[in-house]
Amino acid sequence: MSATAARPGVRRLRTGGIEVGLRSSGTPGPDVVLVHGIGASSRYFEPLARELSRDHNVHLVELPGHGGMERPQAGLTMAGYGAAVTGALRQTGIEDALLAGHSMGCQVVVEAALADPGLVASMLLLAPTVNRAERNAAAQAFRLAQDTLHETLAVNRIVFTDYLRTGPRWYLGTLRSMLDHRMEARLALTHCPVAVVSGSRDPIVPRSWLLRLEESRDGVVLGEVPAAPHVLMWNSPEPTAEWVRKLRKAVR
Repeated sequence: MSATAARPGVRRLRTGGIEVGLRSSGTPGPDVVLVHGIGASSRYFEPLARELSRDHNVHLVELPGHGGMERPQAGLTMAGYGAAVTGALRQTGIEDALLAGHSMGCQVVVEAALADPGLVASMLLLAPTVNRAERNAAAQAFRLAQDTLHETLAVNRIVFTDYLRTGPRWYLGTLRSMLDHRMEARLALTHCPVAVVSGSRDPIVPRSWLLRLEESRDGVVLGEVPAAPHVLMWNSPEPTAEWVRKLRKAVR
């Protein structure tokens, strides 16, 4: 169970024998929890975290096996990741929180809401995976390659160095679990307010997939950030943050 160093300020929390990282910042106020995607870390959330820190208490998650966290002895399903996140948040006293996931992090957030509904007040799903028309590794690799052409050099450097840190074995094991997960069916079982938002230049998350998620249950709100690619919260932190604030108003 090897791991590289986590970022300074990351609290290493252990729940059910699994290590989860949590880094908090901001002002006293509503809790917002940011959950990254496959192979990544919380680093690409930093522009959004800075923007939200003006009026929220922001918590950046490092998922097990990611971002310098210890790799569990066995692979995790999306439900396993979700349970690990809620267990770590409960240890810190966080409740009634808005959980925002990006890419695979959306699948984790949905599973967290199912595992502990009392903890999750609302969900913001940013560029959610996996498009049901392309649930195979080859298609996802092709879409990722397309997306890199739209991303900045800075975010590509962050994402791909994080992939190297996660390592191919843990990445590929997580990829299998990600592709097996049925986001639309699991989202249909949730009850809290939810917004699904993507960038207009995101090749990984087509409009047809977003409409399928909208149809999965009542009350799903769709949104779009103009000219943004897959990592929309890095490229457009202010418009993305406004969706957090809209959701907060909706649950008051």
